[in-house]
Amino acid sequence: MKYIKFVIIAVLMIALTGGYYYYLSHRDSKPAEEDVTITRLDEVLLKQLDNAYPPTPREVIKFYNQFVECAYGDTYDESQFNQLVDQARKMMDDELLEANPLDTYKSQLLSDIASYKDNKQRIIKTGVCASDEVIFREIDKKKCAYVKATYFMKKGSGDFFRTYQRYLLRKDEDDNWKILAFYLMDREEE
Repeated sequence: MKYIKFVIIAVLMIALTGGYYYYLSHRDSKPAEEDVTITRLDEVLLKQLDNAYPPTPREVIKFYNQFVECAYGDTYDESQFNQLVDQARKMMDDELLEANPLDTYKSQLLSDIASYKDNKQRIIKTGVCASDEVIFREIDKKKCAYVKATYFMKKGSGDFFRTYQRYLLRKDEDDNWKILAFYLMDREEE
């Protein structure tokens, strides 16, 4: 009798294990969440500059170049454009912001973007000088830095060219490097 109970329990355990294995292997599994693609535009818009501001002048310009690439090359709606503008202005010094009120900045940026499109210009790639090429100076007892950026561009169906821009950044009261000024430069200019 004891032997029969043992056999019945063993058979039930084997049946339950087999049934559970069959259930797991044949059940409808939920598809994994679809892969989410984060675009360059998303990266720029989602960057929390208030909490994670770029720590060096070079990193500020690298991120600013991402803004430039998005503004001049991506497709976006009005809300995204306004967010892009907000991100760019967070990297600007108070003096530059004062000289370029929000509405003026937006209209000049839109005009410049339209001009690029009318001339069939595209920014192919951006670059920032090496860390050891950043020039640090003290101007009016404030820490400043000069950073050179390169923009590799294409015009029309085949003309490639480069432009060079020098950025002047100044540390603000929170020790963040902010863009104070920028200008086009000749390749040879130092």
